[in-house]
Amino acid sequence: MRPASFEFALTFLTRRMAGLARSLTVACLVMIGLGAPIATAQSPFSAALYVNDIAISNYDVTQKMRFLEFIGASGANPRDRAIERLIEDQLQLQEVQRLGGRMTPDQLDAGLAEFAARAELTADEMLARMAEAGIDRETFVSFIRSGVMWRELIQVRYGPQVDISDSQIDQALSVESVQPVTEVLMSEIFLPSEEQFAEAVQRIIPQIQRISSETEFSNAARQVSAAPTAAAGGRIDRWVDVAALPPAVSSAMETAGIGVVVGPIEVPGAYAFFQLRARRNSRSVPASAVALTYYRVGLPGGRSERNTALVDQVRARVDLCADFPATVLQAMPELPDAAVVEITGTQAQIDAATRSELERMNAGQVTANLVQNNELVVLMLCRRTVAGESVPSRDDVRFALMNRALEGHGMILLQQLRAEAEIRYP
Repeated sequence: MRPASFEFALTFLTRRMAGLARSLTVACLVMIGLGAPIATAQSPFSAALYVNDIAISNYDVTQKMRFLEFIGASGANPRDRAIERLIEDQLQLQEVQRLGGRMTPDQLDAGLAEFAARAELTADEMLARMAEAGIDRETFVSFIRSGVMWRELIQVRYGPQVDISDSQIDQALSVESVQPVTEVLMSEIFLPSEEQFAEAVQRIIPQIQRISSETEFSNAARQVSAAPTAAAGGRIDRWVDVAALPPAVSSAMETAGIGVVVGPIEVPGAYAFFQLRARRNSRSVPASAVALTYYRVGLPGGRSERNTALVDQVRARVDLCADFPATVLQAMPELPDAAVVEITGTQAQIDAATRSELERMNAGQVTANLVQNNELVVLMLCRRTVAGESVPSRDDVRFALMNRALEGHGMILLQQLRAEAEIRYP
């Protein structure tokens, strides 16, 4: 039997539930993020603040808020976020202009096109959609101008200082560099926040907060949720990366116990509740996509005292894989050069005994636990890498690492400019 308050709520919600189910989709609510009403008493063209005596108007702030919401980056405090971004944009532009930087029309067109292409749109299509959202062209152009000119400045100033080594590329391509991802299975309930539903929703909220089982949450979702998942008891039947959720949800889901209900969380047009059903951490790298690079050499005579002593000698003298062949051949000059073999293969391509040894090793370690064909097998693991068609090339990785290093230099310079700037409010 349904709780009385749920029945009461249903009498208020039924008339508009079908329309809400279409409009309050999960994707829309999550992508929009947390919002807050905007209220300004000042003239839109009066100064909201000054950055080194350059005025930023209330209109600029409103436009930036709309732009950040448009690209899904408005955050929990849209006005504060917009002001911070405008300060950064102005400091970047002032520094570029101080050093004589200029932007050609072709560079601007290329920047507009590149940004629009990320959403699979042309620049004109992107501008048209922004216009529908109340964002003027100059707001978009200003964003592109400051970003492109700042990147060029950082490239010219710091590019010669950045040197990406082969070992850094190896590390970036290694399995260890794949960061664990926290994923969750969730169920959801969305309640409309419109005024005509306020009394009913306020009766429902405490009951949802007291739910302690998946069955109770599922029943409640079927009865009152305005989301399309209501018919399925609010279940989202796929693993969701918590990093893709709004901050208020992701922070709770990373630590909440199974069965815990998180909410209500205010989103535009609704109050959201989420129940954690399961959580896991995964690097998302299957064994078939892991490639191992290692050296192998067989020492005749098996596990003899001499061979054991030679292995100890090699282990003490070798720190890098590049030194392994020469060290082994110096210790055992009777071995032919071809006895030391460098091998790269996926886990599925390596024999079980060798694979088991390598699985327990860290890169740079040397072991000699196997004896095959009366030879003591000496192994040195060089690296584990992610293999497959989707893996970027070494040139692509080098470029990405260089960009990351330059971004770091840019952040430091921007912090210095911010510390030296005069930022004041009327």
